[in-house]
Amino acid sequence: MKNKKRKFSIRNIFVSNKFIFVLSLVIAIIIWITMSIDASIDTTRVITDIPILMSLSDEAQDSGLRIFSGADETASVTVSGNRVALGGISKEDILVTAQSANTINTAGTYTLSLTPSKVNVSDQFTITSQPSPSVITVYVDYYREKEFNIVDQVVYQVENDYYASTTLSASTVTVSGPQNEISKIASVSVSDRIQGVLTSDVKTTLPVKLYDSAGYEISSNLITLSVAEVDVNISVLPEKTVSLTPNLTHFPTGLNIGEYVTVDPPEILIAGPSTILDNINEVSLDDIDFSKIDNTSQTFEVSVLLPDDCRNLSNKNTAKVTLDFSSMVEKTVTVTDVSVEKLSSEYTSKVTTQSLDVTIIGPEDQLKDLDASNIKAVIDTSTLNGTTGSTSMPVTISLTGKNSCWVYGDYQANITISSKE
Repeated sequence: MKNKKRKFSIRNIFVSNKFIFVLSLVIAIIIWITMSIDASIDTTRVITDIPILMSLSDEAQDSGLRIFSGADETASVTVSGNRVALGGISKEDILVTAQSANTINTAGTYTLSLTPSKVNVSDQFTITSQPSPSVITVYVDYYREKEFNIVDQVVYQVENDYYASTTLSASTVTVSGPQNEISKIASVSVSDRIQGVLTSDVKTTLPVKLYDSAGYEISSNLITLSVAEVDVNISVLPEKTVSLTPNLTHFPTGLNIGEYVTVDPPEILIAGPSTILDNINEVSLDDIDFSKIDNTSQTFEVSVLLPDDCRNLSNKNTAKVTLDFSSMVEKTVTVTDVSVEKLSSEYTSKVTTQSLDVTIIGPEDQLKDLDASNIKAVIDTSTLNGTTGSTSMPVTISLTGKNSCWVYGDYQANITISSKE
């Protein structure tokens, strides 16, 4: 029987492991040779956004000189080298230096040439061009700071019988920058025109603006503001006229004070929340101690006590209160009975003052039969806190049966406190 001749097949070649191995090796060698040849060929690349190195001398900086413009510019350069070396180059590997910056010692505008160099001289690339740009213009001046009051120039209209006031979240601003620019500033303000007639609060935020002496707005990117904008709060409150009422302590309840007192001014205009104004028609004055009032005409200047959240639109923070008791008479009564109250049970007391001459003021018809039986004198010992020995203490004087009279003056009595054995 004849042997059959095996038929040649391309398919049989590619299923052979030996052939696949040899083919892969050949392809890999070809790729390696191609890449090696390609990597060894010099090429160029443009490196961009390179910061420009510039600095004034220490002496210039100590005098206050600063670079206010040009310092944040960047440059680009062209470099050459093989592809592998250039692939790892970045702007951090190149220096661009402004020449002669350290020789500047006065304010002014300067044009400086730029020079490129490698950060690491051993790096495998070459700088093949001058920087772009090749020169840079810088502005140098003395650094200055100045504080200004922020002027409120917000315009608005309020309804009749309403009061409005403006408050700013910042009242001052510090501006800083080159001396030449700062010297142009004459005023600082916030301004706006609020539309409509206001009956309630308005809040807004406004930019701080700079103006020269002629009133023109100054716009400069060289000036820095500590506060670029402020919150503006327009408080709108209803108004009301209220009377002023003296607040008299130790006042005799049977006396019609209206016959003897005058207040100047008798009333003021205030503004406040409607929840408060709707419930008041008068405001009090600071205390006047009736024990300091004699039977003459006396005038006291006392403070106006406003309710919380209210404003005094009359700008009268005090009022003059005149008390005219010249029609009254006075009588001195000798008191020999001074009692002691609120003494701890651990102690005993003895009042060593034998008598007090007490002055009483009031209408003549009530004083004519007043005697010591109408007067009670008491020493309150609750504040002694265990103190023993002899001391002088205040005496509280009160009247009974004479409701239009009052005690004039302050009184003291000597008392001896001892511990019980």
